[in-house]
Amino acid sequence: MKKYALFLGLLLGLLAPAWSLIPTVDPGMTSGGQVRKFTNREFKPSASPVPLTKIHDLTESQKQMADRAESMMKRNAALAVVLIDRGRIVYEGYRVPANERSFQFSQSMSKSLTAYAIGSMLCEGKITSLDDRAVKYAPELQGTVYGDATVHNLLTMSSGTREAVMAGSQYVDEFVDLRGHRISIIDLLNKFSKQDVAPGRFFRYSSTDTFSLTLVADGAGGLLENFEKNIWNRAGTEASGYWLLDMNGKAMSSAGFSATARDWARLAMFSIQELKAGNDCMKKYMREATSKQLSNLSGRVGKAFSGYGYQTWTNSIFGSGYWWVGYGGQRVGIDPETERIIVVSSWREDYMEEVYRLFADFQRIR
Repeated sequence: MKKYALFLGLLLGLLAPAWSLIPTVDPGMTSGGQVRKFTNREFKPSASPVPLTKIHDLTESQKQMADRAESMMKRNAALAVVLIDRGRIVYEGYRVPANERSFQFSQSMSKSLTAYAIGSMLCEGKITSLDDRAVKYAPELQGTVYGDATVHNLLTMSSGTREAVMAGSQYVDEFVDLRGHRISIIDLLNKFSKQDVAPGRFFRYSSTDTFSLTLVADGAGGLLENFEKNIWNRAGTEASGYWLLDMNGKAMSSAGFSATARDWARLAMFSIQELKAGNDCMKKYMREATSKQLSNLSGRVGKAFSGYGYQTWTNSIFGSGYWWVGYGGQRVGIDPETERIIVVSSWREDYMEEVYRLFADFQRIR
């Protein structure tokens, strides 16, 4: 018995390093805990939510996709999965502690929402040009790599800052310290303020570029205010949304938004609407935001994608469309051509290839 215990201990010791490399998050924190336990800005639901009805007479192809989604949920660390076909639900499933009312945390999917808020401010004239240096709108960035970068550089993660050490963070406890109000966003940006390469040359996935966009937007009228007015209120949500705040009340734009799975789907539907039927300025901006601006050459992050738009992943190796991607298995895949969407919330992301393949096949059904 002792020999067996010793063998088991050695085996677990060998497996532990491999397990630790899999991005993993707390299920309870992902399904509402970030809202209950920390400081957030609340966005009220729409008075007229966009309907999201379930399709009861699924085609054979849709039924196959729904069955695959159900099987994927049962075998993996999924908390919520929703499949949308032209504004109607093909499949919707949840696992405790998640349910249709729980606020699923974005992780880095909030980066994409930040970019679209910046677009709305550009099209309203609050930001004059994406070629403006960020310091024009955020004088507190003077003398930093982020202030010298253009708004376009920040949107495309090419400010010239150093490589992040983990999942876009400049140090391991970055998110925890910001959320816990031990440091502020401006403290973080000043701490990692030096230029490493020339702006605009290379895509380097870093949360500090996104946080710099918070300051740019706040200097041009307010990130949270413009997100609420131009995106949240127009997306026709049915429940509240929440955005984590730092110690100074600044939006944690890099990883901080929470919404129900259905409202994540509505936000995705709204992004398609802006891409296809927005005003000319917003249509142009969204075309750029959701298509490759820089190549993902590093291989350290976003391995399923060869391109990056404006805080949005593009050029999936599995299929077309664009993706919002968050640590630990948070995903929203969007195909504007077929108007099909997948929403996935997870507590571990060791099954993302199955997610990508499911969505690729979902895109192709007739």
